Amino acid sequence: MKKYFLITILTFTVLFFTSCEEDLNITDPATLSLDQFITDAATAETALLNAYHDLQSTFVGGAYPKMFSGLYADNFDHTGSFPTFTEVWTNNILTSNVNMGSFYQNHFDIINTTTEVIRVTEGLGDASISAAEKAPVLAEAHALRAYAYFQLVKVFGGVPITELTVPLDGDAANNVPRSSEAEVYSYIESEIAAAAGSITNSSNLRFTNGAVQVLKAKVQLYQGNYAGAESTLQPLLGSYSLAPTYASLFDVGGDTTESIFRVDYTASDSNNLSFFFFPSSGGGRREVAPSAELLADFEDGDVRKELIANNTDFTSSYLIKYQDPGGGTDQPYVFRYADVVLMYAEVLARRDDAEASTYINMIRTRAGLADVVLTSSNVVDVIADERRFEFFGEGDRWDDIKRLGIAQSVIEGKVVGSYDVNRLLWPIPQEEIDTNDAISQTDQNPGY
Repeated sequence: MKKYFLITILTFTVLFFTSCEEDLNITDPATLSLDQFITDAATAETALLNAYHDLQSTFVGGAYPKMFSGLYADNFDHTGSFPTFTEVWTNNILTSNVNMGSFYQNHFDIINTTTEVIRVTEGLGDASISAAEKAPVLAEAHALRAYAYFQLVKVFGGVPITELTVPLDGDAANNVPRSSEAEVYSYIESEIAAAAGSITNSSNLRFTNGAVQVLKAKVQLYQGNYAGAESTLQPLLGSYSLAPTYASLFDVGGDTTESIFRVDYTASDSNNLSFFFFPSSGGGRREVAPSAELLADFEDGDVRKELIANNTDFTSSYLIKYQDPGGGTDQPYVFRYADVVLMYAEVLARRDDAEASTYINMIRTRAGLADVVLTSSNVVDVIADERRFEFFGEGDRWDDIKRLGIAQSVIEGKVVGSYDVNRLLWPIPQEEIDTNDAISQTDQNPGY
């Protein structure tokens, strides 16, 4: 967990939206912690933006989660030289893996930032910030905190639930015991409830009320609450629409009606996505490449395969969903409408509603494919495949196959790696165990 936090206002306000420095009249904001900095509505909003700056980490919204999800499953192969990537590809992550430590830590950065925003903003009186100004700041902070915990619980299981931070609570914030997976999910649900309906922001580069609903539906789906997910998804139907072509979803600098929430990257904030996927001739290093299995498994005529360059030759193929290796300005999706459509198709199919086929075929029609019939008897296999080809390179594959109960067959079908039921969860980073007095080696996930 994060051991300290000093806000760097000058950095993130320049990089994210517009700078508020002149309005705030802060002499040296880089020296202030959030409890000193947040004094009114403007400073609360500016502090909230720092949580979005945390989201821009390559270990949160950028390259690493997307590469690791595909490597740990079957969408990507490790074609580079980084040994930490080989560990992920072979399903044998060591507790000392520094990339895994950064993934863990950087999500707790969001949790710590939003916790401070919530606690300090809640403590401001009416003379400093009105109730109407306070509510949306708190709602976005709760949504971001819920999202960070959701990303953690899916891969690590139970993690520490904390509303303590070093600036506000001293050393006690460093030592928080691990909560159970069920407790983390319960906490996420309470955070989503605190965020629901109170956000006034309409930019898809931040959480909106619609994005909160998508997060809620995904949390319900991952817990097997299909009826709850169906009710949550229904109001979103028609609120967005699919982009007319699949390729247009990934135009650099473009935007579509399908966007629900994207991560804002600029030339000053590289996401490293295309750098890791492109070959050296294109300005990258091709550390990770589409697997031969992925290339072979596309249906004939699937236009989504065109987002893989040289898509018939594994030795030279590479992902082109992200297209700016020099600047890293691609704005990857956190949520897009195709996910809503496929989640809705799945929950309908699980109760044999014939409309399930209508929704999955909306996605397949755009991909240039024939219709399928989706029922409760084939829902796992058909949804797993459709999500694989719709979202390859977007960070969903490992979560999907684990949730759908097909991780064993998928991993056993890889060129490398071996299935171990203990490896369905990734290891708690050894650094966390070593520095958190409330966690010991006995708290490590089994098998590590």
